[in-house]
Amino acid sequence: MDFEVPVGRANFCRFLVAALTVVVTASAAAHHSVAYYGDEYIEVRGVLVDVDWINPHVRLTLEADNGGGTWRMEGSSVYPLRGAGVTADLLPVGTRVTAIGTQSTREDFMMLVETIRLENGRELPLWDLVGRVPRELPVVDAATEDRGIFRVWSVPYHNIQLQLEQLGAQPFTESAVASRASWNPLDNFATRCEAEGMPRIMVNPHPFEFIDRGSEITLRTELYDIVRTIHMDRDAPPDDEPWSRLGYSVGTWDGNDLVVTTTRVNWPFFDNVGTRQSEHVEITERFTLTEDQTRLDFEVTVADETTFTEPAILRGYWLALGESISVYDCVPVEQ
Repeated sequence: MDFEVPVGRANFCRFLVAALTVVVTASAAAHHSVAYYGDEYIEVRGVLVDVDWINPHVRLTLEADNGGGTWRMEGSSVYPLRGAGVTADLLPVGTRVTAIGTQSTREDFMMLVETIRLENGRELPLWDLVGRVPRELPVVDAATEDRGIFRVWSVPYHNIQLQLEQLGAQPFTESAVASRASWNPLDNFATRCEAEGMPRIMVNPHPFEFIDRGSEITLRTELYDIVRTIHMDRDAPPDDEPWSRLGYSVGTWDGNDLVVTTTRVNWPFFDNVGTRQSEHVEITERFTLTEDQTRLDFEVTVADETTFTEPAILRGYWLALGESISVYDCVPVEQ
């Protein structure tokens, strides 16, 4: 199926798309930010001479026709592309394509590629997948399996858009907004492939998995291969527990809802645009399973007087689509 190239976007939402999907553009020489690409679409025709199907971006190199230069291009990460039906076998080296995207404003022959058009006319989305993928996988027969929350959960595309809207609409303090001024889009944890902390790691489009370990629940996310531990046998961290990027999580069952409280977080950012948070942040997550067990609704409340005038709330849902978690294996590019 062909996909239309979008003709416009809100700048803040576009930057948050980058934040949500860990989109940090990368070339052979340096890292870039999506903010450093223009808004005008261009088309470059030629042959693919190198393909790296890796996270946090797939990276393509195209030799343009008629001496048009060697173009380095990047798209989204592997998981959302796989969900859109775009896999590495569709773009082997030697394939003749037309790349459609926006050019870097800081470096020649560098493109954020949104669409690849094959010679047979088929168009493959490589970026800005929200709203461009026309279907979701069907949910599994979760009620028959009767596994409760203990399965792999997938983030539907609609929920990605929902999270984008919520991220930018929180009751930020003036100091939190001002803290973004020190954010360096060319040199930050994402460009270095550094695993992120709470609560930001829970807002991403990659699958999650709950694993029952008795007195503990393991919560995995494909993004950065992160593993959280939720302690079900206590109601507070040990007195000598150190602060960490994921903090210390304790959980309890409220009826059928899993409620998780996380403290002792020393991850300094609420999001991927440089909004600072303090070590006093307290994060409460509530996970609610639907009766047919195909959907898991969640609400994340983030309390931090440094960052918010009142607690921030993020809501969304995941679906039981029968997916699995793959190794993320983020590969940074040397600067």
